[in-house]
Amino acid sequence: MSCTLPPEILDLIIDHLPYDPTILKTCCVVSKSWVPRTRKHLFALVEFDASTSQFSLWKKSFPDPSNSPAHHTRTLCVYGPHGTSAGGWIRAFHNVVNLRLSNQNPASIAPFCGLSPTIRSLHLIYTHSKVFDLICSFPLLEDLEVVALSTESGTDVWSAPLTSPRFTGTLDLKTPKTIRLVTRRLLDLPGGLRFSRIKAAFIGEDTKLVTDLVSGCSNTLEYLSLFRHPSGAFHSVPVTGQYLTNACGRRYIRDAPARPLQGHKTQISDVCTDGGQCPVDHNNAPNC
Repeated sequence: MSCTLPPEILDLIIDHLPYDPTILKTCCVVSKSWVPRTRKHLFALVEFDASTSQFSLWKKSFPDPSNSPAHHTRTLCVYGPHGTSAGGWIRAFHNVVNLRLSNQNPASIAPFCGLSPTIRSLHLIYTHSKVFDLICSFPLLEDLEVVALSTESGTDVWSAPLTSPRFTGTLDLKTPKTIRLVTRRLLDLPGGLRFSRIKAAFIGEDTKLVTDLVSGCSNTLEYLSLFRHPSGAFHSVPVTGQYLTNACGRRYIRDAPARPLQGHKTQISDVCTDGGQCPVDHNNAPNC
């Protein structure tokens, strides 16, 4: 049966369908004309797990990377090393915006460098420390999340590139062991940092690094959330107007000098001592 509806109407109908893989797969077998638009949603999120045969199944289903639906993918998640021979099919994901890598070794990281110029969000989970060339290969990168990095002796040598990503979004450093390596290299990048949101976990000896990181983003910072081990949590502190309000936060970075950040005035109140009770009511304080 021929369809008299214009293609753009059919596309609009498919766009309003639930993002249910079962429904989208059914649409693919209704008509060949439905396949391109259906694939756009069906392959918007692609996940690979190295512990299964997903890599092999993808390459078997789409042997020609240039004709695969990888160009529809906006979020790509790869869990575990994919093997050095898989670089060809990975390059087909050249329109990815959100990239998530977990448990990668140095060899498996390399093919992702410069994978997609449109990447704006990068999440690294239990990945090797040799990821900074990868990070700097995405010029439009805004958000960076690092859960943990594994290191080896002699791997701390790194030359900062001449250019750096945008870094205008969120920096999220999940573990104290991560912040030292990541922060030092971020501060070495040319052009400075422009993160609007910083979330980090750290230990006392890294207090100065945290202070330098926050100071480096003082002109753009809008939200700050820190957790210092072992003292405890420093709840989210919004940065409003010209003031960095540390009503309940400075107590957890009290080892650092209480100096105003560049371009901001720093309000410090209700500073707690070790073992003391914070007089700030965190449930009612406007800046906690």
